[in-house]
This record gives sequence, structure tokens and C-alpha cells, in this order.
Amino acid sequence: MKRRTNAKKFRSKLAELKEWLKKARSLPLRDIVATLKRKLQGHFNYYCVIGNSERTSAYSYEVVQLVYKCLNRRSQRKSFTAESFKAAWERWQMPQPRVNEKPLPKSARQIQPCPA
Repeated sequence: MKRRTNAKKFRSKLAELKEWLKKARSLPLRDIVATLKRKLQGHFNYYCVIGNSERTSAYSYEVVQLVYKCLNRRSQRKSFTAESFKAAWERWQMPQPRVNEKPLPKSARQIQPCPA
């Protein structure tokens, strides 16, 4: 059975991150990046299970969009172009979603017949 992130939790986690980004917008970029790394790694550690890669990839994509938008609102001119932000995102070495769970051994996955 595949597990998938509940849509309501998905939206609420994005909304929480958006609120945090609004509050942290005036902090130094170094602090924002360090905290964002921890937040993303924690999210991926919890939600990156077998069968949920579609949702975690979608979350990762939305986070990138939110951070780009937020960081460009830090001053009256754009802080990043799309290309410079992509380069900065790679330079910051943000965690990527990857499944942290190992599949069950083949013997455990087989359905045992119920005794009659």
C-alpha cells in the first residue's frame, strides 16, 4: 500500500513556510538559508517514504518558488534573476527529496494466508 501526504497537510505546511519566510525576510541571508536547510531536511526526513515521492517533489518545487519570490521582495529591486537564483540554490546545497525508507524484505511483503 502506497502512502501519500494528505492534501490538507501539504497545503498547511506550505502556508506555514510562507508565513515563516515573511517573518524572516529581514534576517541576514545566511540565517535564512541555514534555517531553511534544517526545515527542508526535517520535512523530507518525515515525508520521504516509499510511494510519496510525487508529493515531496511537488513540495520541493513549491518551496523553491516561495523562496525566490520572498527573497526578491527584500528590497525595491530584484535580488535574484531566475538564473542567479538557480545558481545560488545549488551553491547553498539545499537538501533534495529522496526516499529514506528501505523496502520490506520479500518474505515480509508476501501475504500470509489466513488459517481457516
